Amino acid sequence: MCIRDRVSTQSTGSLYFIGFKHPKMAPPVRAIVDRRIRNGASKHRPEIIVVDMKDHAIGRAAAVIAKQLLLGKKVTAVRCEKITVQGKEIRNVIKYHHFLRKRKLSNPKMGPFHHRSPSEVFLRTVRSMLPRYTKRGASALRRLVAYEGVPSNIVHKGQRVVIPRAQRHYCYKSERAYTVLGNVCRKVGWKYAEVVEKAEQARIAKSTRRHEKNGKVREAWRVARKEAVSKMAKKDVAVLHKFGAI
Repeated sequence: MCIRDRVSTQSTGSLYFIGFKHPKMAPPVRAIVDRRIRNGASKHRPEIIVVDMKDHAIGRAAAVIAKQLLLGKKVTAVRCEKITVQGKEIRNVIKYHHFLRKRKLSNPKMGPFHHRSPSEVFLRTVRSMLPRYTKRGASALRRLVAYEGVPSNIVHKGQRVVIPRAQRHYCYKSERAYTVLGNVCRKVGWKYAEVVEKAEQARIAKSTRRHEKNGKVREAWRVARKEAVSKMAKKDVAVLHKFGAI
């Protein structure tokens, strides 16, 4: 809306301004402007972060992933059976057996529910670090997916990442005992450890064959690149070395 001001002169010679404004139109505030920008912008769809949970401390990894979920990231955790728990195996098995005894006395069907698979145990750990009874916490928990092993639909979808500050070598002292979560779950009722292990062996064998098959192509590219660099001028080679191209 264009606001036009007129300047008039009274008999006394003083100046005064007369502004023409629409009587029903309120001035735009920052909240209204931000809302219009948000409504007009396309919805942000974050990429899925695939985390390899092998040799990660369960508590530290769950805390880091919970924070990323609250920030709006989508996280997929694979190889949850390789997560580590501090303490000896017999100690952790006894603690889990004590947990299995906890139930609602009047109606056990109402919980608590005792999961045996490593992925469900990890999901429960992350859930306890989220405000799951709020809308924000529930939506964050829905953005997390966990698997035992590496499923076929995850193998070729980008690279898998790790959490350096949550790895076992960083969290535990070398002389401290630790337990693999898959071994604990196997002793408390998880029945698919052998199936997951067999699938993982097949995946590793397939990826090994693929790596060997593409080895000749990589070697040919390396030789061709070396020959091409040998024919270039020294100043051009220096520039490529400076920017890390070769």
